[in-house]
Order: sequence, then C-alpha cells, then structure tokens
Amino acid sequence: MTPDESYCQAAETLRYDIDPDTINPIPLHHDCGRQDGLPRHKRSMTKRNVIIDGHVHIYPGYEWHEAMSGLVNNLIVATGGIRQERPIIAGLLAESRTCHFYRDIAGQAGGVSHGAMHLTADLDSGCLTIHSGGEIQGYLIAGRQVVTAEKLELLALGADTFIADGLPTEATLAAIISAGSIPVLSWSPGKWFGRRGAMVRHLIETHPSDQFLIGDTGLRPTLWPFPRLMKLAQNRGFKIIGGSDALPLNGEEKWVGSYGVTAEAEFDANRPAASLRRILADPATPFTPIGKRARTAAFLSRWLRNQFARYGVNP
Repeated sequence: MTPDESYCQAAETLRYDIDPDTINPIPLHHDCGRQDGLPRHKRSMTKRNVIIDGHVHIYPGYEWHEAMSGLVNNLIVATGGIRQERPIIAGLLAESRTCHFYRDIAGQAGGVSHGAMHLTADLDSGCLTIHSGGEIQGYLIAGRQVVTAEKLELLALGADTFIADGLPTEATLAAIISAGSIPVLSWSPGKWFGRRGAMVRHLIETHPSDQFLIGDTGLRPTLWPFPRLMKLAQNRGFKIIGGSDALPLNGEEKWVGSYGVTAEAEFDANRPAASLRRILADPATPFTPIGKRARTAAFLSRWLRNQFARYGVNP
C-alpha cells in the first residue's frame, strides 16, 4: 500500500454521533506541584499521545460550549475511545480577519463558563484551556487563516498574529514564518486547480519540506480522490495535517473535532502552545490521520448552504 493510499484509508472512517452538550470527563493532568510523587519540572515533559484538530473555526453565532464538546468528544471517538493513558486533546484555531474568539476569551478575567464547562486563558501565551468536571479536557491554541492575493488559504498556527489578507502568497508565507507561527498551505474545494494549482505546485517544488505543512480538511468529500498535489507534497516529505474546517453556518459546531491527526510526542503541560508548535514543526514527528471527512451528499448540502448565505440567499 502506497503512503497516500494508507493516508486515505485511515482518514475515511465512519461518522460518529456525539452529544454536543456533554463532555465525558477525561482527566489529562492536574495543575498541581507534584504528580506521582515527582516534582512538576520532572513530570511536565513526557511523551504522550497528542490528538489534534488542525483547522478549527469558532465563528460568531456558534455556541462555543458545543464546539468545545465536539472538539473533545469527536477526537476521542475518532481514536477508538478512552485509553489507559489519557491523550492530549488540542484544537488549532484558524481565525479569519473578522473572527477574534481567542482574543475575546483571553481578554476576560476568569474566562467564560457554561454549566460545568470553563474556558480560560492559560499563562502560556496563545493557549485557552478547556475545563469540565473539575479536570483539564483539552487546549485551544490561537491561530489565523489568511487569504492571499492569489486566493489561496494559508494558516498561521500557534499564535494570534495578525497578517493582512491580499498579500502575494510568497510574501504571506514569509510573514507567517517571520512572526513565529507555523504555516500551513491549506487545501480548499476548487482552489488547487488552474493558476492556483500551478502556484501550489511551485511552492511545493521550490521550498524545503520543513518550511510549511500541507492542510487537508474534513470538507474534502469522501469521494474526492487524494489530490495529486497533496501526493506530490507527501512524496517530497511535507507533513499533512488534517482539520475539521467547519463552515460559518448555524449548527456547524458539531463538526469541530471530526477530522484531525494523532502523534506520539513530548508534551510540556506547563507550555501547551509551545509544545504544539514544536510538534507541528518537527519533521521527525509523523502524523496519522483520524476521524471522518464529509460524505459527498453532506458536503454538497453544507457547501451550497454556505454559498447561498454568502450572498444573502435563504434557500
């Protein structure tokens, strides 16, 4: 089996139905001075199973608590359920220029709450921590989505760094790297063909494989074959990160956490955002795709609803 066939097979799993109002408590680690009889500094850097949704949107109008429930529950189910050692759950925000969820929460003393769920800003810059049932359930890491002059999508993951839309793709890539964020060249329906496809090929063929990641999304329908340019990138050593990439529509919160990747990597519980940036950037830490992509009929329905909404049409 070729690497791309293996990736496709692992990525196309069944859809799971999750109660969006509930997080099943998943004790990851306590913020205490000693764990298992060892000082914190000797326990913070440990190799863990890290489960990541690499393309998270929290749009205005979303019920944030449902999105957080989806992130945790969907990712856990996608990996086969609870394990003896609790995994690290992380969602990587990709906020467009009109969205400021991370800043809104980070600017509120004590964070926000809904029932037993709490979302608080972490001392580690760029991280929001998800609490439920008295335990840390996961992390939401700041990040941005940028649309280039060529209408390609680049993600700047790991930090809330503003980069203007409309710059040439090469300039946008350089700005993301200069800002200390992790760049992701993200696939999007219809945008990797023609001139834009030629630009994607140029980027893949002229940049080292550790300079940016390739983004796959849950919006790529299950009947859509593994893109040739994604295969080219994979063969050249680029890491592929999957993410849910929910749309700005009511009810899309349930898709958060539905598609992503898993990795075995060292994780510092005291610096979650820095740990995630290191995992993303490390070429020696491979990703395994998990979760589900949209079935073709569901994709068409969601995509058409989004297109109608963009033009103010209510079908």
